Amino acid sequence: MRRFLYFAYGSNLLTPRLRARCPSGRVIGTAWAHGYSVEFSKLSHFDGSGKASLTPHSGTRTHGVIYEISLTELPALDRHEGLGRGYGRACIPVKLGNGTLAEAATYIGTDPQAGLCPFDWYLALVLAGAGEHSLDAAHITHLAATAYHPDPDPERATRRAAIDALRVAGHHRWQDLLPGTV
Repeated sequence: MRRFLYFAYGSNLLTPRLRARCPSGRVIGTAWAHGYSVEFSKLSHFDGSGKASLTPHSGTRTHGVIYEISLTELPALDRHEGLGRGYGRACIPVKLGNGTLAEAATYIGTDPQAGLCPFDWYLALVLAGAGEHSLDAAHITHLAATAYHPDPDPERATRRAAIDALRVAGHHRWQDLLPGTV
């Protein structure tokens, strides 16, 4: 079976979230991408909230996780990630935690917008995934400083799926992942 490497830095950091989308996904390890920062500057065309995107930023690096996924699941990942609806797929160089260099697919916002905020459940996914993989503490602090707001639609299907993934990962009180009230 042919496989590809995928660099997750947003909600797909949380393994149950990624595996719900791509069941063959297997964690290879942590990694970082030099010259990028994470910003919640990608406008969701479905709910109007901010989603994570890599933004070129000299002198910085973004920590994430490398998954190995079956090539047959790439169309599903493209669909879930919104390829062509605000995200483009790119192949970027990453350095794995063991020092190995690799090329990995990832998704980058094509029209970044300032002033967007993620919904609470989305930021909780990102923070839970960063904690699951013990990413760099300074990176987690950066993510935790992100302003967020509650989803006005508690019955939103994407919210319910996210909360299910958080529960599978053991976060039954997922709100406790969020820093204070914003």
